[in-house]
Order: sequence, then structure tokens, then C-alpha cells
Amino acid sequence: MPMRVEGPAWSEPGLDRNGGRYPLGVEAPVMAMVDRLVPGASTLTRFVRYYSLYWALAEFAERRGLDTPQCRTMVRRAEVALGLVSVVLGEDPPAHGADHVRKQLGKGNVESLAELGPGAYSPRQWGFWSQYNGPSVVLGTVKLDAEALRRGRHPLPVDIRQMYRPLLELVEHRPVALDEVSGFASLAVQSANTADIDALRGLFTATRAGSHVPGEWLGNDRTRRATMRILARSVQLRAADGWVDAMRSAVAFGDALSSDPVLSNEERALAWRGLLLRHFSVGAWRKLWAQLVDHVQSGAGSATKDDLYAWIAQDLSDVSVQQFVHGLPAQVDAHGQPLAAETEVRDGRSEVEADLAVLLIGSRRLKSLSGRAREAFQGHSGGRGQYLDPRWIDYQHREHEGRSLADFARALVDDMLAQSTRVAQRKLKVDANGRMRLFAKLHERNGRYFATQREGAGNVGLRIEQLGTMATQLGLFDVSGARPVVTDAATQLLDLPA
Repeated sequence: MPMRVEGPAWSEPGLDRNGGRYPLGVEAPVMAMVDRLVPGASTLTRFVRYYSLYWALAEFAERRGLDTPQCRTMVRRAEVALGLVSVVLGEDPPAHGADHVRKQLGKGNVESLAELGPGAYSPRQWGFWSQYNGPSVVLGTVKLDAEALRRGRHPLPVDIRQMYRPLLELVEHRPVALDEVSGFASLAVQSANTADIDALRGLFTATRAGSHVPGEWLGNDRTRRATMRILARSVQLRAADGWVDAMRSAVAFGDALSSDPVLSNEERALAWRGLLLRHFSVGAWRKLWAQLVDHVQSGAGSATKDDLYAWIAQDLSDVSVQQFVHGLPAQVDAHGQPLAAETEVRDGRSEVEADLAVLLIGSRRLKSLSGRAREAFQGHSGGRGQYLDPRWIDYQHREHEGRSLADFARALVDDMLAQSTRVAQRKLKVDANGRMRLFAKLHERNGRYFATQREGAGNVGLRIEQLGTMATQLGLFDVSGARPVVTDAATQLLDLPA
């Protein structure tokens, strides 16, 4: 039988290729600012119930003197218990890992759900604690001794200890059996008015006995409270369909940061303005790159640079860069307040042209923003420009001002290809056997580009959705209607106008 050989038949290829998550490396400034403005939550934290579970488990583990392996076993068994409860009750959305739990239940496999290996509810050693680990430490409910869970800076309330005692005393010794699940129904992630809500609500809003005393809390606590206030006030001010839309409408655009009594006194609102505006530019780069990779993959399976030049220019207006910029929506009003140019610009334009417009609007934001808003928009790069940041676009704009929009777009193709190579090479890893692993979905060989798989076109998360969802579980928002509404509890705890 004929055999196709690439290289010597006695050797294996020395390069493995895997897809990277951030192929252009444009996301770092946004993600770093999100880390600063939303401490104690992540894009993977969705249920407040897990915060109280680990809070109780950490206190239990310290009292019992449990070591790291024992803590890990308890975490896995307790998480399986929440997954079983969720499946039995038919919760929507379900607890973490519930889909795997349901699948294994269908196979009659219950005993090995908490074990590592085939049939487990999670392939990760620490299960979903991996997602709540950092946020719980920041929140102050847990601290780590090596990897063993221990009490954090906030003492565990007696009510929460009693709430979890039956479960923890059981999973210290063995997994929960299927016929025992109904006894833990009160721990379901969708259960309301449980014993942990008041304490968790206090931590997320940095309040004790219903009031906030700044000196009693750390900087991260005050920042989390500030972000919660900004989100809640945005919901009060703007009738928007979602959390991010409300924040954009109230904070990124308009005059509320100078006219509203709450937002004008929250200096972190300016940082949020810069972050939300930079988020548009990051999203435009990610869409452009995803479309480029799709073009390579959907064609003959490969493309030359000339093919990519032709692709990006095909739906662009036949105008100069200067004419194109002059035709963009105004980015500020007569008083210098930001207008929603980034959203308005998508009407009536092709996807590629709209993305180019968003990038050019972003470069113009450099001149209109100041103070904390500009600092957050630029990212903390020590004053140095970064590849593909708004200052890079501003430079390319000036270089191509008198040339066609198509020439400008072709220059950005060169920039994206060069940056993707830099990012992939920066992430290159060599294993113990000398094999190299390259994290990229687009590869160049002999002047042609090949795509191994599609790129994600979605933007990076801002944690606003997660924060809003968890705040709803804490009774700070009501989402029973078409749009989120601030509750009386939030109005009181966050010092908001009624």
C-alpha cells in the first residue's frame, strides 16, 4: 500500500499545533482592568451558593485539621452533591457539572462521580473549586495553606455552619448516595432565602448590619462595592435589556458621570468608562481576525497574502481614510461627553468596514478622554504603545490619511499576521522530549496561510453579567420582568436614591 511520508519515515514531526485563546494579544489591558474593578468574581463564577459552600468547608477543614488530599476529596464529594441535587430538582440553570452528573446517572454510574478518572463529574483535580479559588480568597472567606482550605479573614456565621454541617460531616467519610439527595434539597443553587444569603450579601456590598463603614474593609472590598453601586445605578438610570447594555448606556456614554449624584461621586466610574470604551476596540480586532481566519478556512483551505488583501478590500467604500473618518458619527457631544459612536457605526456597513470604523473611533478617543478614564482606556503600559492598541491605529491612520481605505485595511492585515506570529512564538513551549508546541490556529508555510480551526469572534468578558446574576441571587436585583430592576435591599445597602 502506498504511504505518504513527510520527512524521514523513522522520525515524528517535531511540532505540535494547538489553538491559542488570544491570538492577537489585544485583550490584556481589558482583562487586567477587569481584575482591578471586579475583585472577588470571575467570568466563571455563576452561583453564590458555591462561595458559601467553600466558606463552610474551609472552616470545617481547619477544625478537623484536614490536609490537602482530604480537602480535595471533600470538595469533589460536596460538588457532586450539589450537582445531584440540581439534576434531581431539574434546576435551570443547573449547578456546575450537572450535565456530566446527569449523563453518568443515565449510565447507572453514581459511585465514581467524585473519583478522578472516567465517569467523573469533572476532569480537574479540584473540580469547580478551581473557578472559585481566587475569588473566594479575595472575598476573604477562604485562605490556603499550601492547597488545603483554611478559614479566611471573615469568620463563618453560625447559620452557615449549621446549613452545611450535615453535608460536610457526611462527605468527610463518603460520597452522598442517590437516595440521600432529597435531604439536601435546601442547598440547591437556585434556592432562595437560605441561611447564607445575608452574610454573602454583606460581603459583596461591604456592609455590616446594613451599613458601610469604609475603614472596616480592604481596598478590594471597597472596589467591589463601588462596582456594584455603579451597576445598580446604571440599571436605575437606563432601561436596558441586559447588564452590559445598562452600564454602557449610563457610564460609557452620556453625561451621567458628571450630572448624576451617585456616579459623579464614584471615581471608579471613570475607570469603567475607559474600560467599556476600550472593550469595543478589542472586540473589533477579535471580529476582524476571526473573519480573516474564516476566509482562509472556507476557501480552498489556504490563502496567500494577496488573497487576504482582496478579501478585506472587497466590501469597503471607495474613499480615502480621511474621507472615511470625516463620515464617522461624532464621538463626543458639544460638552465633550462621549456619544455612542461605536454602536451607531454598525448601521448600514459591512462587518469589516464597521470593525475598521470602531478601531478608528477608538484611536480618536485618545484625544477626548482624560484622567482615570483615559488611563483605563490606554491600559497600564508605562506610557509605551503596544502592538494594535489605539495608539497603533492612530499611527496607521496618520500614515494612510491620504490613501484609500482599502490600503489602510491591507496594512492592518499585515499587522494582524505579524502580531499573530509574535504571540504564537511568545507562547511556544518545548516539552521534555524536545517537541515544540505552537499555540495558533493560523499557520504560514511557503507563503501560504492555513487555518486548522475557526477563531472565536466573541469579545472577552467584563464580569458584569456574572456580577449581575450573582447579585440577583443575593436579592439585589429582580429579573422577573423584561429588564433587571434594583430591589429595596440594594437601594438600602448600596446607598442609592429610592
